[in-house]
Amino acid sequence: MSLLSELSEQLPGRAHGPGATEYDAGRTVFAGVGEPDAVVRPHTTQEVAAAVGLAAAAGIPIAVRSGGHGLLPVDDGLIIDLAEFTSIEVGVGGLVSVGGGAHWGDVAAALAPHGLGISSGDTRDVGVGGLALGGGIGWLVRGQGLAIDALREVELVTASGEVLTVNDTTHPELFWALRGGGGNFGVATRFVFQASPVGDLVSAHVNFDRSDVPAVLRAWRDVMRAGPDELNSSLILMPPMGPEMPGGPQLAAALLGDEAQLRALLAPVLALASVAEVSIAPSTYGELLEDAPPGRPPFRFVGGNGFVPDLTDAALDAVAAAYARDVPTMVLLRALGGAFSRVAPDATAVAFRDAETLLIVNGVVPSDATDEHVAVVQAGSDAALAFTSGVYGNFATTYGDEVTAAMYPPATLERLRRVKAQLDPGNVFRLGHNITPAS
Repeated sequence: MSLLSELSEQLPGRAHGPGATEYDAGRTVFAGVGEPDAVVRPHTTQEVAAAVGLAAAAGIPIAVRSGGHGLLPVDDGLIIDLAEFTSIEVGVGGLVSVGGGAHWGDVAAALAPHGLGISSGDTRDVGVGGLALGGGIGWLVRGQGLAIDALREVELVTASGEVLTVNDTTHPELFWALRGGGGNFGVATRFVFQASPVGDLVSAHVNFDRSDVPAVLRAWRDVMRAGPDELNSSLILMPPMGPEMPGGPQLAAALLGDEAQLRALLAPVLALASVAEVSIAPSTYGELLEDAPPGRPPFRFVGGNGFVPDLTDAALDAVAAAYARDVPTMVLLRALGGAFSRVAPDATAVAFRDAETLLIVNGVVPSDATDEHVAVVQAGSDAALAFTSGVYGNFATTYGDEVTAAMYPPATLERLRRVKAQLDPGNVFRLGHNITPAS
């Protein structure tokens, strides 16, 4: 009997194969369309456990779609689509229970009437589960830390089909691993976060021309180094894409404060001769979140990301050089520090807590670019990424043991492998950034 037949027998109406609407919805992700053996859309945690048990007994790998757009198409294996797990309940003291299939935009909307927020990525339609398990660098990361730093509890279905309530008391080592270890340990059906006040929020958007990118980079770095934890910002260097899209640096900032404070903090940046447009206005946390692109663009990104412990002049020169090369290049710098860096490196599985900045560098090449061309572009991106100390898994779009090893220091990875050996010795949850069980 096939996996789909067994699932349909045990979970009538929940298992879907080719031709079903639910199958197509579950297998379609940002990067493309997969061909899984089946898609299950459970309505209860017990149904999740039943589906996991069947797949694990057959040695069939499991991927989880946690409400967002995902990154990796799945061929073969089982997809558990948590589209029905979208409940959001705001409790006493700002504790928020969130279903594993909810979207962060919906969480922001539910928290808005309470004046609360959870630092949770940049876009509305990103799924709670995938982002939270991988770390979660959000708009208030300097004031609140990562999404995992606000995480208090997880309901998890393990490879054995057991349903666990995981926190720092009941299963402390597993709780440590879930905070940054990704989807390697089971299906997270519910999260409990500690939300924080986000009233009196103001945002800024500043566009620059391309006349003096090095000056913009240095001014932004210096402003963020001197700024308080309440100041959060990213700087994007957009390549020119035609006469109507000349490209250039774009700064976005958010402050828990008022317009006058934000303008004063950004004064060295606003004084640059290359400033082309400035917008500063009150905002809500939900308004900071953007709409994600609808799917894979008609070109290819060649580069990567990493945590930068010290954004030196040499590092900024390398970033400017990567951006100025003949290949159109997109660069993003996200300011870290603050609450992000006050967490001990061994407190969660995201260990690069000394990072000043998250850096993303991607050359843009045609989808059919030759291997030789890709290698040249990658080398140019790597020159800037050489100043990084480790990779942020949520933004890593390539997979394999080498990538996983770059996501964690050796001691952290070995600790994760020991937890994996206890929870999933058969490595059923191996689709994605796989942590292999310790032998």
